[in-house]
Amino acid sequence: MRRYVVFFIFCFLASTSLYAQTLELSGKIQSFTDKQPIPAANVAIKKLVKRLVNGDYINERTDYRNIAADSAGYYTIGLPAGEYVLEVTAVGFSKKAKFIELKRKTTLDLELNESANQLDDLEVKARKAEANITDVQAGVIKLNIQGIKKLPVVFGEADIIKALTLQPGVTTVGEGAGGFNVRGGRVDQNLVLLDDAPLYNTSHLLGFFTSINTEAIQNATLYKAGIPANYGGRLSSLFTINTKTQTDTSRKAVGVGIISSNVVLQESFGNKKGSVMLAARGAYPNWLIRQFPKNYRDSRADFYDINAAVQYRILPKHSLKVSAYRSGDNFKFPEDSSYFWKTQTATALLSGILSNNLSYNAKAIYSNYTYGVNGLLKDYEFKFNSEILDRELKLGLVYQKDKWNLETGAGYIKYDFSPGNQNPTAEGSAVVSRNIAKEYARELSAYVSSELTVSKRFSVQGGLRYVAYANLGPGSVNVYLPGVPISKESVKSTLTYAENEAAFAFGGLEPRASIKYQFNGSSSLKLNYHKMRQFVHLISNTTAISPVDFWKLANTYIPPQEANQYALGFYKNYNSNKVQTYIEVFYKKYKNLVEYKDGADLLLNPSLETELLNADGMAYGLEFNAQKSQGRFTGNLSYTWSRSLVRVISPFPEEQVNGGELFPSLFDKPHNVSAQGDYYLGKGYTLAGTFTYQTGRPVTFPDAQYFFGSTTILDYSNRNKQRLPDFHRIDFSISKDSRRNKDQKRYVITNFSIYNLYARRNPYSVFYKQYLGTSKAYRLAVLGTVVPSLTLTFYW
Repeated sequence: MRRYVVFFIFCFLASTSLYAQTLELSGKIQSFTDKQPIPAANVAIKKLVKRLVNGDYINERTDYRNIAADSAGYYTIGLPAGEYVLEVTAVGFSKKAKFIELKRKTTLDLELNESANQLDDLEVKARKAEANITDVQAGVIKLNIQGIKKLPVVFGEADIIKALTLQPGVTTVGEGAGGFNVRGGRVDQNLVLLDDAPLYNTSHLLGFFTSINTEAIQNATLYKAGIPANYGGRLSSLFTINTKTQTDTSRKAVGVGIISSNVVLQESFGNKKGSVMLAARGAYPNWLIRQFPKNYRDSRADFYDINAAVQYRILPKHSLKVSAYRSGDNFKFPEDSSYFWKTQTATALLSGILSNNLSYNAKAIYSNYTYGVNGLLKDYEFKFNSEILDRELKLGLVYQKDKWNLETGAGYIKYDFSPGNQNPTAEGSAVVSRNIAKEYARELSAYVSSELTVSKRFSVQGGLRYVAYANLGPGSVNVYLPGVPISKESVKSTLTYAENEAAFAFGGLEPRASIKYQFNGSSSLKLNYHKMRQFVHLISNTTAISPVDFWKLANTYIPPQEANQYALGFYKNYNSNKVQTYIEVFYKKYKNLVEYKDGADLLLNPSLETELLNADGMAYGLEFNAQKSQGRFTGNLSYTWSRSLVRVISPFPEEQVNGGELFPSLFDKPHNVSAQGDYYLGKGYTLAGTFTYQTGRPVTFPDAQYFFGSTTILDYSNRNKQRLPDFHRIDFSISKDSRRNKDQKRYVITNFSIYNLYARRNPYSVFYKQYLGTSKAYRLAVLGTVVPSLTLTFYW
């Protein structure tokens, strides 16, 4: 009898040990169609628990854990032995559930089908249907790359930034303008990262094209609020772009448009541990330029960009991705000057899983941006060039446990800026050599953030980032007389700094916080706060990025910009998440903005601080968005009301702007309406259209003119007092997808677009010219007519 008792005790202890033991469950999540990994796919683990209901036992699913796949689609987790259901969701894919009885260490690979409804591809803000309700973050836009290719576009080129401007709170200053503005912010206040490498210019062809080939992009996300703590350095937004990575099959695509073409090649390694991707794009717009009016026919333009990426799984739980990017632009005006700019980036990312709960990522980043002007006018031949060199190291750790996660890490950035050099390029040129000393700086950062699901209704996310910035020698700084405005005449002395000596230091804490309260399965309330600092400034007296702008590092006279943003949003879905809506209010407070004195001399100025003014400001507004994401007809309607105001801070009356009162910034557009819709006709045909309306941007017009002899003098009283006429435009497209089913390998997507359907001459600017002894105003429209385009993209 004693032996039986001992035996039963042993069995009991053994079974207890078995079920208390943590077993590893891991695998890969990929697309069923092309076998590509699905980064950041969400894996919700439901534990099956037997419940007695009406006298019968049933298996009830209870929430247990939530984890996310890494950048290569891999996931791993430790679980007690038992029965579970894995529910996997991802952007643009159908939800999949899988039962598993976990008894031992198990590998479970899962494949997701693309959303069955083809119209889902046109959804620009694409996440799982209920994500806008359940996610704690607010103000996040995730672009659907496939959908962008069906939108009507100018010159037939799919454009991720043009797609962004259809979303609430995102605008541009006009057609053909480089960059974008978020919630009243400036162009340089957006941190744009390509595989974590910063891009200082996102435009081709002076703003008509985005500098990234859409065919090379895996995913793209814009953060207007709730910026993660591991990022910093810009005030308004974070825009992350990741190139295509691993695939288990060969994929090829060639796109041909009216002024540009592109090609993408993806190939898997034989052992299926990785793959290589190469994408290239080139433009040939000169044949079109020759059709312009006679005064412009001798202009010339071209651009190219190349993306390459290699991803390899060096160990079962560790992968390496190396990506590179290069682009170049040239633009020439007749007998005047030519402009050039080029970008080179490279990123090495090592990521992996250290344990059931702990993962890591380590990055080395290189970014180089060069730009300039070639003067071609006889007797005034010259070359101006400027350069930015940015090198970074980053390390991050992620710990996940049940309904709680913790992220921490650190980063280092070394800046080398060359503000500008100008030298004659021909013998006898009247241009004098002018060279501005290089600038050097370093930036150190550390962060910690955590997200906790307190209950099914209440979640919180908090983060704290610390950043320390310092200017480095060699260099010199002017010291000015106190009590008078800073000017070239008030220089008192000059301080010099040795190589690598810290000249000026700035820094501090940057807290982030997000709170979500979910009322039910279809509505939630979100509150967000974050503080940001910016140590680089775009010096420009134009409204959009131009080739003669340059970047300046923060120093004692140009301190880092600062911003605090508060946002409150209510999110509500209808009809089983088929219609998603939200309304969000925001308020931003700015400090240390850069403004300019009237008639400021900016280019190649060794005492630039004498032409600049310190300013503060604010931006506030309300955003509304409604989106229908399922059915034959889908679409999106957004409206933004916002203000962006600036005030120059100076104790000297002669430096005050508009009497020291708040005035509209160059990016103040109170009303912004965007509507897009598409209708699936069947047999692969889709009709799509967009409508955009924006309040005209502020401008400064003369309000009087005087005559001094034969010279007319214009008088300007208040800055940004007037506005351009309102902007509005309708675009239309029809596209044909030749696929008969989702598994078809060879197919063609044809897109015919009509841009500016009713030939609206939207003004980009207004300028004044002398006519019969008086000044007359003239309106400049960049694209004041209908622009048709046709693009064919072949896939196999």
